[in-house]
Amino acid sequence: MQKTRDLSARIEITLRHLLVLLEPVKEILDGIEAKTIPWIPCAGWLVVASIMLIFRIDHFLISHTRLSALYPYYPWLYRAYAFGFATLGFWIWAWAEVKKKRDKLKLLKESFKNAGLQSKTGRLPQLISDFPLDPMTRKMRLTNAGFPLSSFREQGNYIESELGIFIDEIKENRENRAVDVIYSHYPMAEEVKYSPNWTSRSYEFPVGQTRAHTVTATFREIPHLLVAGQTGGGKSTFLRQFIVHIHIKHDDCRFLLIDLKGGLEFSLFENRKQFIVVPHVKAAVEQLKKIDKMLDERMAFLKKNQCKDIDAYFKKEVKVGGINLSRQVIVVDEAAEMFLAGQHASAKDVQAGRGVLSRIARQGRAVGVHLIVATQRPDAKSLDPQVKANLTGVVCFQMMNDASSIAVLGNGRATDLPKIPGRAIWKNGIEMLEVQTPLLTTEDAEALLGAPDDTEQNKPIDQVVEQPVPSENAPLVASETE
Repeated sequence: MQKTRDLSARIEITLRHLLVLLEPVKEILDGIEAKTIPWIPCAGWLVVASIMLIFRIDHFLISHTRLSALYPYYPWLYRAYAFGFATLGFWIWAWAEVKKKRDKLKLLKESFKNAGLQSKTGRLPQLISDFPLDPMTRKMRLTNAGFPLSSFREQGNYIESELGIFIDEIKENRENRAVDVIYSHYPMAEEVKYSPNWTSRSYEFPVGQTRAHTVTATFREIPHLLVAGQTGGGKSTFLRQFIVHIHIKHDDCRFLLIDLKGGLEFSLFENRKQFIVVPHVKAAVEQLKKIDKMLDERMAFLKKNQCKDIDAYFKKEVKVGGINLSRQVIVVDEAAEMFLAGQHASAKDVQAGRGVLSRIARQGRAVGVHLIVATQRPDAKSLDPQVKANLTGVVCFQMMNDASSIAVLGNGRATDLPKIPGRAIWKNGIEMLEVQTPLLTTEDAEALLGAPDDTEQNKPIDQVVEQPVPSENAPLVASETE
């Protein structure tokens, strides 16, 4: 019985040693896949070692030391020695990575204890794997130890400081009862230039860049957006690149830009046929009434065609009648002015505007009308709660205090953002990511938009022009790009 136990113990120890030897092999394979191996120094040693082996320089050097007896003369031993000697650079790098991982494991246990992620029975999250996703980013998979995902997210800042890392994302892997932490040892880029090539799907728009990947969304996934943040954080720049991107990708899309800061931010889009820019609440309400009428017409049209939304309509082979179903985007900058009565608007105008915006937020997705609301003050007084509840995507730049951040995100993460223009939290459902939003300067935006329309040059900024709405029997003008 004792012999059996001893044999089992020896086998277990042998297996452990074999697994230890396999760790650097796994690191090399992961490094090749993620392109994180330092190829220049490793390949440089490979070349030097190969020259030494070919001209037997290694034998000459070893023969003049006390290690000469260890030089392998048997063919199979020499092959193994030559392979190990030539690839020594790769093995040194791999063992260094293994040591980093072991040190990280020790540090993880301490940080989890200090962060309160230890169960009553003493269980701690255990490291399952830690491998590179790309040269800048790694993914660490941990057992959840019975803790919900929210516990890991709440302690994210603490884990960052304990481990000296920057966490991009913490997400749940329920199938494996694990938690995946996407992180980096490098800070996020402080400026990301906008590129039209960021997206390829229909009505897809860029949100920002993490260390790991580009974040995008589509109107089908996120029909309405809330853009919040204090002055200077990047709201206006985000709105500019968002509008320009949708316009250059889909030139049939129409925009109603409600600029309640005096028409300064959206002056770039004036005198262009696909845009209506209004600088005050009264003109905005008049335009919103026309949008309200459009909602009725489109809903009746889709019902007549037995379609639940415009996506279903464009997929339908047999269609009844035809109206212009080009998508409409309503952007409200500084929404507080739209929802608060005062010197700029009467209570009646405000109530009318709130009613239409609330309806767009509730019903606009189905008929291709999308609402983008930007505000500095996201509280219940300055933003209708019913509108806010239907703004499924949130881009939140830095906030001055926790109360404002909690009003937008449900937590204080926006208060902790660094003071970097364009740095924001992207919230989609329960998912929250820190991103660097795209930078598109006014000059670059003008170059992408081209020259204003000559026929519109002399139109006053606050002149409201109604867009013609085709009759029910008119041919279909706009088509959805699939």
